[in-house]
Amino acid sequence: MSIECLNWCIKQKCATPSTKLVLFVLSNYSDEKHSCYPSEKKLAEIVGVSERQIRRCLHWLEENKYITIQPRAGTSNRYFMRVDMGVQRGGHTLPEGGGHGSPPILKKDTKANTKEKTKSNSYTKEFEIFWSVYPRKIGKYGAFKSYEKVSKEHPHKLILERAKIFSKNNEMTEERFIPHCTTWLNQRRFLDVEVKTKKKSSLNSLAG
Repeated sequence: MSIECLNWCIKQKCATPSTKLVLFVLSNYSDEKHSCYPSEKKLAEIVGVSERQIRRCLHWLEENKYITIQPRAGTSNRYFMRVDMGVQRGGHTLPEGGGHGSPPILKKDTKANTKEKTKSNSYTKEFEIFWSVYPRKIGKYGAFKSYEKVSKEHPHKLILERAKIFSKNNEMTEERFIPHCTTWLNQRRFLDVEVKTKKKSSLNSLAG
């Protein structure tokens, strides 16, 4: 357990209580290098939410620079707390001094993520809205390319509406059974989503 990580975590402002709790658990597990590697299943058990929700929390924490995630083949990821970033407010850093510098992986952060930052800068507002709705967030850049292609044939409003319905219909579905966003778009599966409409009663039927 790292007291420094816990003290740092307490001062942070996160998007949701679940996200803050995930950060707290990671900080509690952290070693002297401000890192830990609990599985998503273990985090889900402790926090009391689904593994899918855990992945959403981790994604938010990484995007807003609270943590850095180091993928590890065949085992759980390793998480580095960004204690060096000071106090954060929704992803914005407020320097407070102190800290012991960046963990080893953070030295590669800028160069390693240059391409990803370039990609993220090219995302349109319409796609970002769509991406926030789609239930399985894997392969964002590929999904963006597919979205750009299909949006030339179908209006954004239609795609977004069907994505919302699809997401709601699959709230209880395990993520591994939900198609990748790229597949869903390329195969035009949004056209297969059933839209329930309320039938209006005619005046004749009301009369009798």
